[in-house]
Amino acid sequence: MICMKKKILIVLLIIFLIILIFGTMYLIDRKRMKDNKSVIFSTWGYDYEPPVSTYSSSPTIIENKYSKTIDNITLELNIPNEWKYEELSKNEENDFYKFALKLYKSDSSKNTILYYYHNKFGVCGTGRTDKKMYLNNGAEANIGFYDENKEWSDISFYNLNPYIALVNYGLEETESEEVLDFVKTIRIIDNKPIIN
Repeated sequence: MICMKKKILIVLLIIFLIILIFGTMYLIDRKRMKDNKSVIFSTWGYDYEPPVSTYSSSPTIIENKYSKTIDNITLELNIPNEWKYEELSKNEENDFYKFALKLYKSDSSKNTILYYYHNKFGVCGTGRTDKKMYLNNGAEANIGFYDENKEWSDISFYNLNPYIALVNYGLEETESEEVLDFVKTIRIIDNKPIIN
């Protein structure tokens, strides 16, 4: 009888240790997913896309960690070192945005601009198709194309903030694809205080 109790106790102890180990593994991976890092053990059934390193021909990726706060919104983006960027100033002709960040690689006339608009970003027109894209933090963005063009026209972050979008002004092929890679690092953070 005592021997049977010991066996049951050992089995329960083993079950407890297994639950403890798997629980720890689960918590580690959930924390890593929240922090936008690659998981160690598993995604545990969650819809999670691990961080994608930005395009670079060299094995070491050097990035500029860009951050800007406008009103109560903080924009963060990892920009590859070979890309140039500049904040655009507003004037009477272009007062439709609160903030604009121009990004280009070699030719400043072929660029993309990250806008924070005064009004919600919207598009229309015939021949438009949309494709979903998931950011490294799991948030959803929308890529717009026109007239079966393989180069994207715009990327909107409507689920995060309907006033923020990226517009393509002439980027083609490789540079266009590179932007799709590094824009996945964007984080749009609402800093408004939570009122209870």
